[in-house]
Amino acid sequence: MKDLNPQYQVKHLLRTLQKLNCQVTRTVQTEKTLVVHVDAPVPELQHRSVEITETVNGLTRRIRAARHSGCCVVWED
Repeated sequence: MKDLNPQYQVKHLLRTLQKLNCQVTRTVQTEKTLVVHVDAPVPELQHRSVEITETVNGLTRRIRAARHSGCCVVWED
């Protein structure tokens, strides 16, 4: 399968999330992928997500992440 244009992937993902009534709060472009932060998950993403527990300076936070259209979708648990 050939890789899609990154800009097309982003537009496709944002359009899909908008159709599912998911509010995008922030997007971050990393070296290899786009990370999209959303306010609440949609059931389609929630089923395929993984839990990430992060501890920084003694503060622990749990987030969940799922891949969609070549991008990483993240939300707080």
